[in-house]
Amino acid sequence: MHPAEALFDTKPLVFTAHAAESAYLRERICAFVLGEGAVPVNPFMSLGYFLYGLAEKDLIRSANNNLVMRCDELWVFGERSDGVDVEVSFAQNSGIPIRWFEMDHYGEAITERAEPRSQPTSPLRPEI
Repeated sequence: MHPAEALFDTKPLVFTAHAAESAYLRERICAFVLGEGAVPVNPFMSLGYFLYGLAEKDLIRSANNNLVMRCDELWVFGERSDGVDVEVSFAQNSGIPIRWFEMDHYGEAITERAEPRSQPTSPLRPEI
């Protein structure tokens, strides 16, 4: 008998939302989600950074959004970006639970925070 035959337990699918600047932590984020008893769906593991120019950006964005739509929860790690804000907005409008996490530079310390952190204001971007 193969060990996988006994491991068909259902776990929640969690979309791991994080900015491209923290893509280097994708494996640590996925390991954290697994340790929390869920299955990570990480866009940088699935699609790299826009598939490194091998496909149109809007095809990648659409694929990313389809991953978000199929997940049970959305977990936000670290600093927000415009793309993360789109994912959060979709989750909020769809009733998908959202959790927020802080990370250290190395991804060794990941801690949950109660509230989303507001983005810094800029002339091009109103405060959220």
